[in-house]
Amino acid sequence: MIIERKISTIRLLQVIWKRLVMMLILASTIVLLSVYFDWSESTLDLTAPLILGTAISIFLGFRTNSAYERWFKARGLWGQLRAASRNQTIILARIDEKYINHNTGNVSAKAKMVMRRMIRRNIAWIWVLGRQLKDLPPFEGVQHLISDEDYKEVKNSHNPALKLLFIQARDFRIAQGKGQFFDGEHFELIATQRELVTGQTACEGLKNTPFPTHYSYFTNVFIWLFLILLAFALPGIENMSLVAIPAVVMVGWVFFMVEGIGAYMEEPFSNNRNVIPMDTLARALERDLLALGLAEDHLPEVIKPVEGAIY
Repeated sequence: MIIERKISTIRLLQVIWKRLVMMLILASTIVLLSVYFDWSESTLDLTAPLILGTAISIFLGFRTNSAYERWFKARGLWGQLRAASRNQTIILARIDEKYINHNTGNVSAKAKMVMRRMIRRNIAWIWVLGRQLKDLPPFEGVQHLISDEDYKEVKNSHNPALKLLFIQARDFRIAQGKGQFFDGEHFELIATQRELVTGQTACEGLKNTPFPTHYSYFTNVFIWLFLILLAFALPGIENMSLVAIPAVVMVGWVFFMVEGIGAYMEEPFSNNRNVIPMDTLARALERDLLALGLAEDHLPEVIKPVEGAIY
């Protein structure tokens, strides 16, 4: 997610320079032929470009709003997952407490191992899910958060993040069998597990339902058609002449920039500068759960912005 206040002109040109060159060639070809071969009788009036430009503006406005809704929905889903993970850790944490079996009154070493492992696995799950959604290797950099037994079990799974939740449910039943939860707490933990599964499913559904391809395709077609009509119309205006070339390029730049904003935002889980900052949020959650759930002092560093963006 871009957080810098000033957009780098160089970085902007790296994204759009090819289209600027194409627009310059298109506008120059049509305008120069119109001016030097005196195609004044063949030039169009501004009626057609104005009508088409208005239609494209409405078209782009709808697309940009829809793309932002997808982005905002993804951010809300990721926030819900972080909240559910914190709620789960509140129930599992036993800082300054013993892992007493409420049925027998004895301290359970097995419960201590299992419940601390569940908190660390919860951290690993948020990382693995984020990397899955970005189509990156799921365990790169996070394998230390899960046991070797867990890793052997999930490394070949087609959906490692979901598999981790299944293992969490298994460990929950072990802790429950050791009498670790007061009345009602086990129901809360089950509800939290369902929230995590529901949230992951919603994220996967959003990723696997891309913005309609034909919408993007025809947006580009209509913009280029609009620029062609504009290049034929502007030279016919009094005192316009060659000034029509930069005018066409500038108008095209505005339309393509708006279209580009929507194109980047419509894929909130892709691996670029405009995505939901899943890594940054996952690291913040990791620091919280390690410090408050496991009382660890050595926390991983906060992820810092890279070239004005957080990932």
